[in-house]
Amino acid sequence: MEGAIRRVTVALSGAVAAAGAVAAVVLVAAPPSPSAKSSPKGYVIGQFNMAGGTTEHGAKGNPVPDDLAEGVADRRPAVLTLQETCRDWAERLEERLKGYGVVFAPVDNLARNPGTPARCHHPADFGNTLVFREDLGFEQESAESHLLGSTSGDEYREMVCVRSEERKLVACSAHLTPGEDEYAASREKEAAEAVRVLTGRYEGYRAVLGGDINDLPLSGVLDRFYHRGYGHGARGAFKEAAGPCGDAMKPRQPRDALPRNRYTHCRSGEPTHSKGKIDYLFVAPSVRVEWSGVSHSEQSDHKQVWARVVF
Repeated sequence: MEGAIRRVTVALSGAVAAAGAVAAVVLVAAPPSPSAKSSPKGYVIGQFNMAGGTTEHGAKGNPVPDDLAEGVADRRPAVLTLQETCRDWAERLEERLKGYGVVFAPVDNLARNPGTPARCHHPADFGNTLVFREDLGFEQESAESHLLGSTSGDEYREMVCVRSEERKLVACSAHLTPGEDEYAASREKEAAEAVRVLTGRYEGYRAVLGGDINDLPLSGVLDRFYHRGYGHGARGAFKEAAGPCGDAMKPRQPRDALPRNRYTHCRSGEPTHSKGKIDYLFVAPSVRVEWSGVSHSEQSDHKQVWARVVF
């Protein structure tokens, strides 16, 4: 049974069309263009929590999206997945980024005034965003925001996705509930629903999932995402694009540096937040990973995560 889906689009004006539904309209794809049949190419993908809900960063105004827009112009990513974004920031990104589409998906409060729109730390709606290159066939009209079944936490957590029928790609941005005890139970449920949507509704698409998962690489929550080849209880279907082992899906591999008898654990990596590594980029196993890294941003308490992949 399909979970709750909200159709979401953002035009330059910032107008959002969202309707609660059990099933969304499926667009009829046009025949693939010649570019879709060309040999695989390398593209940068990125993930970033913009911290729009924090007191430190949420009230900074346009410098936050302007700084990110400069980075996008330099890297030219195929897809950038964003969380803790604000409606006005998404509009600003769309104004600044020529050749890109932007989808903003607002979320609702859960802990206080359930069902009312969540807000940034300035007068703007709060939610998740996708930034994508228009020349890769992604269409704003295909955007869907999937409710993840949250039972605890500040907001009802969602995953927003957009498709390229031309290339059979789906890109999704997710933000799961932080915390322990009942919050951890909600996060487990959210992770299970995200995976169910990716492997069910988007079966046949090569997935790019970026998210603030709010848990560590060896946690039970991440077990649901990591492909079984990574071991340590992994039972998912995805390759990590920003892990220390690159394209390999296995528990560990020898380190490049001496001594050779030391290993890198593939479910690990550089911290993306003061809590550790909690931000991730996952891709379909058929997608080849060439390199990855993280970069500091003055505009957030999270680091930016980047990878170059071939699809």
